[in-house]
Amino acid sequence: MHCTRSDKDARLAEAQQQVRKHLLLASLDDQQFQTLMAHARLVDLDSDQTLFIQGDDAERFYIVLHGRVKLFRLTTEGREIVMNVLNQDAAVGEAAMFMAEHHYPVNASAIEHSSVLALSSQVYQRLLRDSSESCFGVLAAMACRLQNSMAEIETLTLKSASHRVIRFLLTLIEENEEQVELKLPVAKQLIAARLAMQPETFSRVMRELKSHGVLEVHGCHLKIISVPRLKELML
Repeated sequence: MHCTRSDKDARLAEAQQQVRKHLLLASLDDQQFQTLMAHARLVDLDSDQTLFIQGDDAERFYIVLHGRVKLFRLTTEGREIVMNVLNQDAAVGEAAMFMAEHHYPVNASAIEHSSVLALSSQVYQRLLRDSSESCFGVLAAMACRLQNSMAEIETLTLKSASHRVIRFLLTLIEENEEQVELKLPVAKQLIAARLAMQPETFSRVMRELKSHGVLEVHGCHLKIISVPRLKELML
């Protein structure tokens, strides 16, 4: 079924409302925001559909409206190395705007059916150049995100394997859910690599969670029986 023009306009308006408080956009005033949105467009992605390829010109950056997007690189042997899995409201490809060559440093593709809002990198940069207040606001937001990244690095280097696995599982869950069924976004071996552990360690932790009665595992499909209990095990 094809979307009508009014349907697309309604979806775009809803998307704009969703991203208004995003850390990259919150410091823009209303006029600046509308200028940026005048060049925005919605992109719907099927599972495994490519968003951009490493080395492409970074003409746009994206904000995930729903679904999940993975960032990855390919080795010379063609093996996929997952750098990150991005959920709803995450920015994708924004760092390339501030690189000298303005090329995407990684590949990006949808893990499942997803929608993203595509924003013009050129327009965004021009808005920041014209407003020091907005520019410093974005710098503050980026500094906050850097702190979060440092916390993640601390988790990967200092926390136990169980803590890392549980933390990862919680990133796949929407807030306020008590019980949920989900599919692992990538292969278990890639998840283990992302969490800085061996695949055998990842499997052992999953068995332990199963023995605690908080998790059921059926291949790549999981049922988290009690999200609150899972959170307790991370403490």
